[in-house]
Amino acid sequence: QIQVHRNVLEPVDDVIKALVAKAGPISPVSEYLAKHEGKWFGIPTTVGSQVKPCCSRMDLYKQHCGIDLTAIFPANDNRDPKLVDSWTWDLYLKSAEQLFKAGFPIGLPMGQTSDAIDSTGAMFRAFGSVMVDEKDNLKVDSNETRAALEYFKKLMPFNPPEVYAWDDAGNNRWLISGKGAGIQNPPSAWAVAKRDNPQVAAQCWTHDMPRGPAGRFVGQLPFFYGIWSFSQNKAAAKDLLQFLSEKEQSRQLVAASSGYDLPSFKSYYDFDTWQKVEPPSGTVYNYPPRGDEQPTITGYPARPDIATQIYNQSLHTIMVAKVCQGNEPIDRVVKWAQNELEGLLRT
Repeated sequence: QIQVHRNVLEPVDDVIKALVAKAGPISPVSEYLAKHEGKWFGIPTTVGSQVKPCCSRMDLYKQHCGIDLTAIFPANDNRDPKLVDSWTWDLYLKSAEQLFKAGFPIGLPMGQTSDAIDSTGAMFRAFGSVMVDEKDNLKVDSNETRAALEYFKKLMPFNPPEVYAWDDAGNNRWLISGKGAGIQNPPSAWAVAKRDNPQVAAQCWTHDMPRGPAGRFVGQLPFFYGIWSFSQNKAAAKDLLQFLSEKEQSRQLVAASSGYDLPSFKSYYDFDTWQKVEPPSGTVYNYPPRGDEQPTITGYPARPDIATQIYNQSLHTIMVAKVCQGNEPIDRVVKWAQNELEGLLRT
């Protein structure tokens, strides 16, 4: 929305400068979305902003896969690098098969809503796949894209068949029902389970995404404040937004959301909410990206107006559906995506 409305938004470089002076760098994803030609047109909010890492049933992973997620991703900064390195997409695939055979499939949505788009885009990024680069060069026809699609061909059969029709609530319901072993989502699913199915909530552990050949990536979806360029009192608006974005106010907002809301300043990740909320104690400590997990957004690194179309048209999830549900050859699907992207670049 920042890119769509930037011509009628007031630059907020002065607010960003003041916030960065106190809090340090802003998430690269937020900068990518809100900065245009060197000027900031949006201020990342705490409210509503989120990432979508793994939320897993630690009891099922331990029982059926022999994986102790709390040992790999403890509720503190004392991680064992070797254990963290072991959490790869290969291990994720192996454990997904084990959980499926045990009767507790993972649930990865593959429809055309944000949960599916965010997590699927992060998975493509982990394999090094890019649709369009920052200079408008088509990059989708690559070995990296094919490797990602080959991986999905192996992974998706270990999901419920209805994932292709899920909306953003589908994966939440799957976990809360007790039938699913894991999803990729903010702590909202855990929070509802705490209310509706406490036994499931007590076994949920939010943790990093697996690492792929190109790194460990998590889908980020930041929200933004903006000021209309025709506003009558821009100075007051800037003062208010700066106040709301400072650390103490963000601390209260994160606490009110039980850790769901995620600021774009990494220096805010020391809020004790992520350590204290339960059950179990520390369940969402690893929700903010820590260690080598890198935030990303589907469509990056294309210029934001092109990336917006890649995102809104759900090209990544449609590719997966064509290959895994429609049984179309990978080369044909890659060619389809290339034709779609060529059309976006012509508009």
